[in-house]
This record gives sequence, structure tokens and C-alpha cells, in this order.
Amino acid sequence: MQTRGIEVSQLYTLVRDTTNLTGVQAKILDHMQVALQCASDISKSQVYLCARGKNEDISVILTAVKPSYTHGSTFFHAGDTFLVDDLAIVDNVFQTGRKVVGRKELDQGREIAVTAYPIVDNAGRPFAVVCFASVSLSQQQVLTDTANLALQVPFAGKDYYSIRPQDGVIILDAAGRIMYANDMADDLYLVLDKEAIEQRDIIGHTIVHFPLVDEVMKTGRPAFSDEVSENMTLSAWGLPIISGGRVTRTVIVLTDVTAIREKERQILVKDSVIKEIHHRVKNSLNTIAGMLRMQARRSKDEDTKEALKRAVSRILGISKIHDILANQSGDQVDMDVLLDKICKLSVDSLALCPVDVVREKGRRPLIVNSEKAVPLAIATNELIHNAIDHGFHKMPRGTLVVGTEIDHGRLHVSIKNNGHPLPEDFSTRTFDLGLQIVRNLAEIELKGEFGLKNEDSMVVADIYCPLALMEA
Repeated sequence: MQTRGIEVSQLYTLVRDTTNLTGVQAKILDHMQVALQCASDISKSQVYLCARGKNEDISVILTAVKPSYTHGSTFFHAGDTFLVDDLAIVDNVFQTGRKVVGRKELDQGREIAVTAYPIVDNAGRPFAVVCFASVSLSQQQVLTDTANLALQVPFAGKDYYSIRPQDGVIILDAAGRIMYANDMADDLYLVLDKEAIEQRDIIGHTIVHFPLVDEVMKTGRPAFSDEVSENMTLSAWGLPIISGGRVTRTVIVLTDVTAIREKERQILVKDSVIKEIHHRVKNSLNTIAGMLRMQARRSKDEDTKEALKRAVSRILGISKIHDILANQSGDQVDMDVLLDKICKLSVDSLALCPVDVVREKGRRPLIVNSEKAVPLAIATNELIHNAIDHGFHKMPRGTLVVGTEIDHGRLHVSIKNNGHPLPEDFSTRTFDLGLQIVRNLAEIELKGEFGLKNEDSMVVADIYCPLALMEA
């Protein structure tokens, strides 16, 4: 249970302050706590652990749990005390050492149904009572009996499942025969077992061809699986009820996850298509780069060669971006991870001098949609190339600072270098092709702004774009 640490402390405090239970007995109750929520869900009842107080005429509520799918508070609360006569059902269990079924009157004449069971220590003596309380006066004993048995041998918290009203619940006996099935389980089970359709009433029917049941009965451990029919997928959870070292009952919970699994399948298909598109774009760009490289080698004009080399470098940079995106899952991209890879690839492939790369990241993960990640990555890649080619030209060493942050509803990407400063007569109207590409991507594709300036011995390039657009 999510607040188990707090509840253990409360339980021990109550045991110590209000009862005469031993440390061993307190540990038995503590061990049960992890299964209380599941027991409450199975029984459709509120569950209470009760013990006698230090004064034998008093009964104490040690813990209270309600079904996970219900709202409001419990009838009673941990720490509540009652005179023995006011909680006679609990006293009857202590007196007889057996299960007792009865009713408890609340305020204004309201009654609740209560089924109570003894909790015994290693010597077989009852030292506490577990009560199942429900506003429904016709409690189903197969449910409370099963829930009580589930408390005797609890499993780890991660093995339990929170049952919901729309789930189908089936309880099997030791031979695999159906002892109980709610209305939803009737419908869902008939989808899996065509032989049971003619019977309609599945009580007493033996479950066959159900691998989850076989696994749970064989291993004595809870398990999950998907059961697939012609047009429906059910998620199944199995909980073994162990008594005397063997599985005496099995709780099966069925959930219709057809729509969920279909959505997951569509996402996987979409993911595969997106990856394939990035892969094909990368290959096409590499082919184009190869053709331009060949043309550059054949050209005799140095200006043409230089222009073609720059075009090849730019195309290969874009190709690398698509290669990175082809290896990411989903249509959401972690921009910081993408920029880390772009920085490394650019420095490794272009730098002619040692370059120290500094990454400045915001506090929160920067997740953007892949459609907008591509133009932003291309623009950033172009600015990094520009810093390496021009800023660090003929320098012994350089520092490149690439930062990302969220600034007043805008995504801010900054690229700084300590290389050659911009000339005094620099103007945005004299941008070369690379910077024109960056400006067009920032302003047209990303609906943002681009700026380039000298600042504190650094050349600083800034891209601002609306965060809502990037996350949409």
C-alpha cells in the first residue's frame, strides 16, 4: 500500500499504547497489511483489524481499509475504541475462535453487515479479529472467505492489483472449478471459453485452456498475462490463495484491454513508420552528399569546390540529425539528448583544434514533438558548424557553450563560442547562406526569433520559439 510506512508506524503505536499484544503478534498483523487493500477489493467490503485493549472490556480498531474504487470515509477509523458489548461480533469471535456473521448498528438506525474471522498466533490462539463490513446486508460469504484466506499468506505489494468496478472477478476452487463470477466476468469469460456459451451459468464450470490459471496453480505465485480471442484482448491477473502449503483457491481478475492494446499497436506502427522515414531521408541525403562530393572533386574552380564542400557538410549534418531521430522511440524527442549527440558529432567531425564543449541544461526535461525537433536541430547544428568553422578558425583551442532553458513560456537555445568576434560592421542583412537558413527555420518553421551578437568576449547566437508550439 502506498502509505505502508506510515501505517506500520501507526499500527505499532496503537498496539503498544492500547493493547497487550506481543511483538510477534504485532508482526503478524504488520505482515497482513500489504494484502488488506486486495482483501477489501475482493470482498467488496471495508476491512478492519481489531484487538482487545489493555482493558479487556475494550475493543480497539487497529487499521481500516475501504475498497479502492469507493469514495468517502470508512465506518470506523484506526484508534477507535468500543466497549465489548458495542462490538459484540468481535467478542464472539474471541470467545468461539470461529467465524461469526452478524450486523452492527450505526447511528440513526443504519445497519451494516459484518463478517468476522479470528487471527491466530503460532500457538493457534486468537489474538485479533479481521472484520469485513458492508452496507449490503447480504454479504457474499464466498468473497469474504476468500478475502480472509488471502490475508493468511500475503505476497509482496508489487504482486497485487487494484480491482475496479468494470473488472470481471472469478474465484476457482482447488480443482479449477468456478465458485464465483460477477456479471462482468460472465460476459468476459464466455469470450475466452466457447464451450461455456451453451451453459450460460459458468458456476461449477472447470476452466481449461487458460495458461495463467495453470501457472498460478503450479507456482503458487501471482501472475499477469494477456488472453487473446478472435476480436478481444483481456488482461488477466491471477492470485493464488494458499492454505496448508497448497493452492486451495485462485482469484482471477479479467479486464477488457482491447482498445488499449489496439492503441499500443497503432503507436508501435506509427513509431516504426516515423523511424523508417528518418532512415530513408538519411540515406537519400547521404546519396546526394556523395554526388556533390564527386562533383566537387571534378570541379576545377576553387570557389565552386568550396561551395560544394560547404553544401556537403550541411547535408551530412542534416543526415546525422535524421539518423539520431531514427533511433529514438515515439514522436516525442528529448531535445537535450539530441543536442548532446549533435555537439559530439560536430566537434568530432569538423573541429581542427581542441574544442571544450559545455552543455547548460534547464531543470526539467526538454521534450518536444519530432516535427519541430527537426528544424530546431538543423538550426542548432548549423550554428555549431558556424562556430567551429569561423569562430575557431586557426585558433589553438576553443570553448563551445550550448544551452537550453525555458524562459517565460519560450524555449531558448543558445550557442556561444569564445572564438573570433563578429566584425564591427556585422549586420543581419549580410547573413551568409547558413545564417539565412537558421533565421528562416527560427522565424518561419518555429514561429520564433533568431539573434547573433558579441557579448562579454563571446559570440552568442540565440533562438527563441514558443514552448506551446514545440510541445504540441
